[in-house]
Amino acid sequence: MTARRQAQDQDDFAAEPRSLDLREYWLIVRRRWRLIVVIALIGAVGGVEYSHHSGLSYTAQASVVVSAVTQGPQNGSTPVTTPVNMSTEQTIAQSAAVVQLAAAKLGVPVAQLEASAAKRLSVSVPASTLTTSNVLEVGWQAAKPALAQQGANAFAAAYLSYRQHVLAGQVVLLQKSLQSQAATLDKEVNTLAGQLGHTTSGTSANQVLTVQLTQVSQQYNTTESELAAIPDYNTSGGQLISAALPSKPSGFSRSVYAAIGLILGLLIGLVIAFARDLFDDRMRDAGQLERHLGAVTLAVLPSSVSGAEGRHSRSGVTPVIAMAAAPDGAAAEAARTMRAAVIAISSRRKLGTILLVGVDASVSSSHVVAELGVALAESDRRVLVVASDLRGSVLPRIFDVPDGAGLSELLIHGGDPEEVICRPLEASGAPLPDEISEQLSVLPSGRPTPFALSALDSGRMRDLLRLQREDYEFLLLDAPPAAGADILPLAAHVDGVIVLVREKRTVGKNIDGLRHRLEQVGVPIIGGVLIRRRRLGRGRRLGRGRRLGQRRIGRPVGTAGRPVIEEVEPAAPVQTAAPVQTAAPVQTAAPVQTAEPDAQSDMTMPLRIVPRISATSAAPGESLDKPR
Repeated sequence: MTARRQAQDQDDFAAEPRSLDLREYWLIVRRRWRLIVVIALIGAVGGVEYSHHSGLSYTAQASVVVSAVTQGPQNGSTPVTTPVNMSTEQTIAQSAAVVQLAAAKLGVPVAQLEASAAKRLSVSVPASTLTTSNVLEVGWQAAKPALAQQGANAFAAAYLSYRQHVLAGQVVLLQKSLQSQAATLDKEVNTLAGQLGHTTSGTSANQVLTVQLTQVSQQYNTTESELAAIPDYNTSGGQLISAALPSKPSGFSRSVYAAIGLILGLLIGLVIAFARDLFDDRMRDAGQLERHLGAVTLAVLPSSVSGAEGRHSRSGVTPVIAMAAAPDGAAAEAARTMRAAVIAISSRRKLGTILLVGVDASVSSSHVVAELGVALAESDRRVLVVASDLRGSVLPRIFDVPDGAGLSELLIHGGDPEEVICRPLEASGAPLPDEISEQLSVLPSGRPTPFALSALDSGRMRDLLRLQREDYEFLLLDAPPAAGADILPLAAHVDGVIVLVREKRTVGKNIDGLRHRLEQVGVPIIGGVLIRRRRLGRGRRLGRGRRLGQRRIGRPVGTAGRPVIEEVEPAAPVQTAAPVQTAAPVQTAAPVQTAEPDAQSDMTMPLRIVPRISATSAAPGESLDKPR
């Protein structure tokens, strides 16, 4: 049996693994757009607040045209200019020595100015390469225009003063060197002149001394010329161009800060959204359900198809069956889509007994069973709906059938199932057409007893389903949420399981757990059904049982001779029902009373009572609610 079921799973209806594509990224953005927008707005507000707290800032810029040092005449009368390394000068302009001079000019402590210079001082060379320009731009940023102008001028002047001091020191060293060299040459000239005076003219010694004296005299004259040119050296270091008073704030405006904050917030929001979506295990779409379930998604039902089962059970509210209340609506069409998928897969796998189970309490399996049962009966297929959720099935309340005896009594005491199986005439207060009612039967759960839960995996349950399978094309069983202990005993008697999940409520780990438990007992999963979560403000909920355009005066299903309410046209005359033929004395039905106006209608609808009797005569005490 297990091998056959596992072989059946390997068919064309199995879900194929899918890779993440751009559309899924877009779906993540759509799901988390509120989070992304909120974080982006927070970023924009943060940018505006940062701009507000940082305040306005003004930047003044002074320029220094750096001049090279002009040396005196050396080996000729043309002055020689030494090139300036602007990269070195840019570093010098931000050195501690220049900051000390600027602090003296501004009258502020050196430590305070050093801390401010790290944030407010800027020194740059406005050229493509640092070696082709001789302009140094010194900028200072302050909260007021005058302070910015004062700071830029102070640093530019401090740099120029430092450069002048360095150049002046170099000239002094050069002057001392030339003076020492001149004194040495003067002594040598005097020595050579004395020696030349003691020689005879024309002799070789006289000629040698004459040449030496001439050379030394020339060197002495050159040194003296250089000493005489020292005052002409250019030690100014450059030319200062004072900073102008800034007329408008510098830096980014508040709108730019807001745009930057918005972009950063958007990026952070996208990161957080994708991270939350990655770790969010709740069901969001059919593809995610198929990946966890390993089976195809049969249908995606709207939120009106199923509510929380626990809510229905506790409050006594009967869920609305869309196939009966609004057969032309979107919910009914979704149920027909589920019906088509179930019929196609069942005919391929030879499935007839199907268990519908919700992964958690957010889904009412009884509600979906009722929708699917009515949809299958609409397609002219004999269906038995079994209220196998002995903990609180709402199927008897949906189809308004007596629940005094049912599945629990059959499992404990035995008996004839035909005595408790009923044929429903309505679903949640909406009358069922005869062609649907004749194909649909309901086996109620009966009185809740603790012993019935332990009898679900007994031979009686297996034999009951096997015998009913001979009379019906489909047996649909509801079940409590998968966390209960009734799932595996029920699953052991069925041909397949349909898993029900609710959007953004059911988590993937619970689906994985249910799938693992079903695989342990060898029960194939037919597919999954995703139920959309309820969205506020979308659509109008159908009436609850009695808000369907008519008032329910009595049950449409019961013992023999129980009246059934049918609508007639307002112009039709009021008729009295014929006497009911039973073993008891013949009774005549009471005259028809005009129904009270509905709470939502101003018209009074006349009704007539028609007895529902079998085509064949019924024996005394025999139930007329059994399937024909």
